Amino acid sequence: MKKVLLAIVATVLTTSSIWGQRPDGFLTEQTRPKQYDFIKEYPPLTSGAFAYDFYYYQWGREQREDQEVSQQALWDESAELYEVFGESKCIGINLTYETTPEIILLCERAVTDAQIANTAVKNKYQRLRPFFTFKEESLKPWTDDEEGKTLSYPSGHSSRGYMFALALCTIAPEYTTEIMLRAQEYALNRVICGHHWKTDTDASLLLAATMFANVVCTEGYQAQLKKAIAEYKSLTDVETRTEAPAAETASRSAAIYDMNGRRLNAKPDNGVYIQDGEKYMAK
Repeated sequence: MKKVLLAIVATVLTTSSIWGQRPDGFLTEQTRPKQYDFIKEYPPLTSGAFAYDFYYYQWGREQREDQEVSQQALWDESAELYEVFGESKCIGINLTYETTPEIILLCERAVTDAQIANTAVKNKYQRLRPFFTFKEESLKPWTDDEEGKTLSYPSGHSSRGYMFALALCTIAPEYTTEIMLRAQEYALNRVICGHHWKTDTDASLLLAATMFANVVCTEGYQAQLKKAIAEYKSLTDVETRTEAPAAETASRSAAIYDMNGRRLNAKPDNGVYIQDGEKYMAK
């Protein structure tokens, strides 16, 4: 009976989100992977490998002592993904349904595909969350009535976050570092909350990356990506990936470095310097 209830909860989580009905994904029953065996089983409590999870569980508890860290972790717990990546200006602009509907649609459709896969793996492994395993309070305590939602592996929040981030990277590749660092922070906040083991979030990254490799090749994704890029260009002064390289190359070519690889503001008055990959002697 418990497994039936868990399956029902998982189905609800797959088709809806905290901000409403999820859009359809880009994959279909025919194109979606039939098995998710690339996600291996989590380390059991009695294994030596579990020391990794236990270390991060204790680390997360320590992080909660910092009020600012705790507040950020709690905010990430309930925030919508477009807020998570928009409020932090990961791509230089805020993301809202009013101003960036095409960008959000691209990312949310990709998230749907990640969520479907994540739910399937969760149902397969049936792992309990850390706070429920140790019978301790998490940063945001859960009630006894929420026991049916305690499946932990992989982390659904983290899978969705990484998938949203990977989609954003195809829109604004120049912000890849900022986007992925925020996605990593978002995933680690699940550990800080005490809602997930570290291996839950590790598996989420692998799951999101694998699913994204399937999603990005679809015609639907490529069609929506064009709309998202056009919308992004209309809101920023950033050159697109097809226009930027010439200017970037010229800038790099003009750069001057000393023999230790340090960039200089101007040509030195004397000594050897490097420009365009060539050595020159200042006179």
